[in-house]
Amino acid sequence: MAESINNLSDADLIALGKTISAAIASVGFATYGSTVAKATALDSALTTFEDDFNASKATRAADQAATATKTASRNAYLVPVREFLSVAKASGTAKSNMELLGVPTNGGPPPATVPIAKIDTSERLTHTISWSDAGAANKRRPKGVMGAEIWVKLGDTAPGNEKDCAFLAVDSASPYVASYEPTDAGKIAHYMLRWRMNDGTLGTWGETVSATITG
Repeated sequence: MAESINNLSDADLIALGKTISAAIASVGFATYGSTVAKATALDSALTTFEDDFNASKATRAADQAATATKTASRNAYLVPVREFLSVAKASGTAKSNMELLGVPTNGGPPPATVPIAKIDTSERLTHTISWSDAGAANKRRPKGVMGAEIWVKLGDTAPGNEKDCAFLAVDSASPYVASYEPTDAGKIAHYMLRWRMNDGTLGTWGETVSATITG
C-alpha cells in the first residue's frame, strides 16, 4: 500500500489526504489506532503540502507566461534585425564594418548553385517573380540559404552588374511580387538574383531575366 501511494500524482495525493482526514473526523482517530496528536500532525502536513502545491502551480503558470512573452518579443526583434542586416549587406557595406556587428557565421561556403527566375507579366504594372534552385528544379532553395536576393534595373539596356541595379528584397518564399507605377508602363525590367546564405555570405549571380512592364 505504501508503494502504491508513492505513484500518485500530487493532485491525487492531496485528494487522498482529504479523504483520510474526512474518515478520521467521521469515525475517530482511535478507530485507526492513532492519536489526536498524530491526526493533527497529519492534517497539518497535508495543509502545508497543498499550499506548496498551489504555489508551485502559480509559479509554473507565471513562468510559462513569461516564456511566451519573451518568445514573442524575441521574434519581434528578429524581424528588424534581419531587415537591417539584409539592407546593410545589399547596400555594399564593407566587410570590415559588417564584422563590427558581431553577427556569427557558420563558416560554410555559398552554394554552388544559382537561382533561376521566371517572370509572370499577366497583371498590369506587376511582375510576379517565381524562382527556384537551378540545381534542382523542384527545390525552392538549397540548405542554409536565407532566400533569393533580388535586384532590378529599368531600361532598355541590361545591367552589367548589381551596381547598375536597385535592391528589391531578400525573398525567402517564392514568388516575389514587384509592383510599379503607371509611369513605368512599357519599360523593361531586368532582374538579377543570387542566393543569400543564413550567415550573410552570397552566392554567384544567376542568369539575368527581363520582362516588359505591362500598362
